[in-house]
Amino acid sequence: MRALVAAAALVAHPLHTTLTELRYREADRVVEVTVRAFADDVRAALGREVTDSAAFGYLRSTFTLADRAGRPLRVAWCGLRRTDDLLWLCLRAAAPDGTTGLRIRAGLLFDLYDDQINIVQVSKSGRRAVLLFTRGDAPKALP
Repeated sequence: MRALVAAAALVAHPLHTTLTELRYREADRVVEVTVRAFADDVRAALGREVTDSAAFGYLRSTFTLADRAGRPLRVAWCGLRRTDDLLWLCLRAAAPDGTTGLRIRAGLLFDLYDDQINIVQVSKSGRRAVLLFTRGDAPKALP
């Protein structure tokens, strides 16, 4: 069944990508993460309909944030929004020491699509950095 759903997703859109925006709010020292993904891809990864709890569980297992020492940041769910065929998934994490050196792993959908590319855009103090993740990539540190 999962293979059938993945095959249907391939027909729906031949590009397999996610776009993650990571914003640091200096006032409260919080990192907010918003992941945009195709709804049918997430449904295929879950093997069922997308719910808040299922999406949060999947995101926690495939997207991680760690401090400079490699300790995982505790993430909190801040919601799921649907727009046509897209999902917007939101996480927040306290980052009292800022974002420099934070380690990110963006492994969403690598278990389904060989050509999956995950783009992470980081905005901080008016500057922007972009990290690209493909299958097999290790966590990457923010500049």
